[in-house]
Amino acid sequence: MAKINKTLVFDPIPFKGGSKIATSDALTCSSTQLHQFVVLSVTPDYWESTDFYAKHDVSVIRLFHSGWLIKHHNGPLYWLNQLTLLVQLFFVLCLQGKITKIVGASGPGIDMPLYLAKRLFSFELIQMIHGNVGCSRSIGYCLTNADSVFYLPSARPSMKTALITYLSSLNNIADTEHIAECYLKSANYQSFVNGIPEHRWPTQSEQSLPIFFWSASLLKWKGLDLFIQAARIASTFKPLAMNICFIRPKQTCLPISEAPINLNRHTQWYDDPSNLDEIRANSNIFVSTSVNEPFGLSILEALAAGMCVILPQDGAFWDQQLEHNVNCIKYQPNDPESLSNALLLAAHDPLLCQLCQTHALDIAKQFKAEYRYMKFAQCLNGAGVTHLVSSLDHS
Repeated sequence: MAKINKTLVFDPIPFKGGSKIATSDALTCSSTQLHQFVVLSVTPDYWESTDFYAKHDVSVIRLFHSGWLIKHHNGPLYWLNQLTLLVQLFFVLCLQGKITKIVGASGPGIDMPLYLAKRLFSFELIQMIHGNVGCSRSIGYCLTNADSVFYLPSARPSMKTALITYLSSLNNIADTEHIAECYLKSANYQSFVNGIPEHRWPTQSEQSLPIFFWSASLLKWKGLDLFIQAARIASTFKPLAMNICFIRPKQTCLPISEAPINLNRHTQWYDDPSNLDEIRANSNIFVSTSVNEPFGLSILEALAAGMCVILPQDGAFWDQQLEHNVNCIKYQPNDPESLSNALLLAAHDPLLCQLCQTHALDIAKQFKAEYRYMKFAQCLNGAGVTHLVSSLDHS
């Protein structure tokens, strides 16, 4: 009989976002026979609604947190928050018996308690990184002590900077840039891009009339204000029908856009709707307004739904993957006039929209989760990766 691994998933993020969805999708790709999972999360309701929870042996434990402390990203109050999370993690590790692996679902700066616990407990630490990491010695330390690191390619430069920052603080390290590259090129570090599992593949958009769809959190950098400004400009030439879905972030010190607001009678607002897939299927033009998105899971979902995608020409992942007027429509980032022109182009040129929609699905088929998360699933299932040579171990 195959050995059952007891794996803990650590999730201290207080709101649902693309990284949390991507993590649950990746975990779903692991074997249902080899694992018993424990999810320690501040959002247990989210995990209990996932396909991962339905198909795997998963128990969910609530992680309590301070909405005040979680807003601090450095200094004494940051470390106080990490200490409160560490105490809870400590009790869970003691009560759950032998935990063989722990998945850090958010990034080393947020998953810091795992690295503190690693000094007291014996487990394999698998770190997922869904965006840029901070430039600090402590994060660099974490990156040198994780057993496996799975990261989006856009995060690599910031990871290298954090590694150099930590390695430079060690007296016996001379060429820190070379050593940082050695870490990043080792088998312990694996880049990945997100995918969509079969069970979550979006319903195909059947809408023929131009209906625009925007979906993201209300964090300012996601660009809802830009979309509203551009839509108002475009509406002076042609009324636009729009479905706007938003998630209101909790316990954050980052700027947040206001929603809903009064636009026109053709605009529908949805606050974290449970029928997001249905709303997307009843639209046919997806608008992305966040600049330098580390990946853009919502863009992939729109492509998979066969939508015409409008996105900024910002050099980010999807800007590099997609071609203007072939499988998407592009505009100049943070430019409401340019975005307005893109909206009007999509509204007035149905043939171009249909061309983009046809090609969109061909692109999306290359991003099936079962393939994109294969290495992560193999690592969870026990395939493992080659450990860094001892000469690189400065812990």
